[in-house]
Amino acid sequence: MREPINILDKKQQVELPVGIYSLKVLGGWKVITNNFSLILREVNGETIIKPKETFWRIQSFAFGKRAKKIASVDIPKRATYEIEFLNPSDLKVKKSNLIILGFFQNYLPTNEIQICIE
Repeated sequence: MREPINILDKKQQVELPVGIYSLKVLGGWKVITNNFSLILREVNGETIIKPKETFWRIQSFAFGKRAKKIASVDIPKRATYEIEFLNPSDLKVKKSNLIILGFFQNYLPTNEIQICIE
């Protein structure tokens, strides 16, 4: 498991071996992505990988926080990748996805939202 990455961080790098990984948003189970997305660019190469959104957004826990899977990414070769977040302010997260509790909860501040790659 890799450490969580804040969506406002620039020039974050992660080394990934070949495989299929889940991208999870940490902090809550009500996740609205809007135009938010990310791109993985190979540091010393030309490979650009765009994650595929998942149809079934599975809820779980990661790093002691609520997590929701938003996408999966297929890594074709082992390399160090730079993560670029597109439209990070469009990602909205609430702690609970229950309708009744949603009325009383505010969205998490953008600077507290993290992504993990598992």
